[in-house]
Amino acid sequence: MTTNDVKMVLVGDTFVGRPDPDNVFKPVKHLIQGADIAFCNLETVVADSKYIDQYDRDPRPHMDESSIAAYLRAGFNFMNQANNPHTYHGLNALVRSVEVLETMNVAHAGAGRNLAEARKPAIMERNGTKVAFVCRTSVGTPEMAATVDTPGVARYPVHTLYEAPARVHSNPGLLPIVHTVPDRGVHREQLTEDIQKARDAADVVIVSWHWGLSPFQVYPGAGAGEVEVMDYQKEMGRYAIDCGADMVVGHHPHQPQPIEVYKGKPILYSLANFVHDLGSFNERTLMALLVRCLIRDGKIQRLSFVPGVLTGNGPPAFTRPAESPQVVERMIQMSTPFGTRFEVGEEDVTVVLK
Repeated sequence: MTTNDVKMVLVGDTFVGRPDPDNVFKPVKHLIQGADIAFCNLETVVADSKYIDQYDRDPRPHMDESSIAAYLRAGFNFMNQANNPHTYHGLNALVRSVEVLETMNVAHAGAGRNLAEARKPAIMERNGTKVAFVCRTSVGTPEMAATVDTPGVARYPVHTLYEAPARVHSNPGLLPIVHTVPDRGVHREQLTEDIQKARDAADVVIVSWHWGLSPFQVYPGAGAGEVEVMDYQKEMGRYAIDCGADMVVGHHPHQPQPIEVYKGKPILYSLANFVHDLGSFNERTLMALLVRCLIRDGKIQRLSFVPGVLTGNGPPAFTRPAESPQVVERMIQMSTPFGTRFEVGEEDVTVVLK
């Protein structure tokens, strides 16, 4: 290790709704605390009840402000806010969530009092190296998007088209072919501008994107199936790297998705769940990942993942690769069509970047 090394860990959707969040993080704390940068997708709005409409009955993620300190004690210091849960309980709660993270001096991006704030890259400096995060979400309704003068999240719209399969006339009821097309107008221009601004200001640029489909949306009531990476994810992940990003990190599908290495730069299509106290996860067993990234001399030198299994709401039980062979094998299997190569070690699985 050299003096300018930056160690980063990344995990996916994180929402702690239990009364003792410190106890929730205790089993995995040792994997997070040694990192210079610890990233999670903050899968909840953080606002006390007085900032939420008195008639709000939405059961989806909401966390009291007192709980966020446990995230910091666990070691997290960057939180993505570009996601759908940040708008479930109204704009007052969203603004308060931004204020809470500002007060706690937590690096964050993806939501704000207006579009300029929501788009603004967050820059963290560690050991003389600057790491910038540009955040977007393609999950959620159009109304959740920030505008020039109203609060919201940095939303990147995607169009969905349905094509009838060739044999639909002889087989009525066949499922349609689904095409997803990302906006190629002003939102692409804004993303390009934000990545280039981050590129000018930082040594390493990471794009965080809330995207994709959850298997539980596609197969309601079914087991933990897998959903293919959507066309727009592949197009925009690669586009972000073409614009100057060094890595793209995805979340929302709640299950791991493939890892692609595009022009020597990693695209992690889904980091999966980390801790998620939504009731629908109570009875599920899911694969989990904790990603490790070593930045040296202003470049990503090593990327790896620690495999794990998440039972119910989490946190996952992370293990050595030999102890979770089904997770390792599935990650290799799903990533092989992208040409990705891995080296399985004793402590983690390295993604071959060159």
